[in-house]
Amino acid sequence: MKFNLYSFALGFVFFVFGVWQILNPGYWTAYLPKFLTFIASENFFRINGTFNLIVGLGLIFNIYPLIFSALAIFHLLGVIFTLGLYNDIAIRDLVLLILALGIFLDSLKKFRKNE
Repeated sequence: MKFNLYSFALGFVFFVFGVWQILNPGYWTAYLPKFLTFIASENFFRINGTFNLIVGLGLIFNIYPLIFSALAIFHLLGVIFTLGLYNDIAIRDLVLLILALGIFLDSLKKFRKNE
């Protein structure tokens, strides 16, 4: 397990957002997509926060970076397609997506090299 600054940085963002969503799910209810309104918003964000926390820890400790960066990519794509690319939050998520893609491609290269 080798330290990777990029993986740590992305993991830290996921970790912090995960903790925040678990501890204060009511804050996030405005971001719940309309097609998910049948789910209790606080429960949704506790589950989403747990996912973010796990992905964040995996990236912080650089454990299976190929898997955790792929999870981050799919999650961020979902967020971007749900919320759109029309505000400052979307720009942040797009930058995080590019960072996750870079970690994924780097991990894939290392994985193929070790096969």
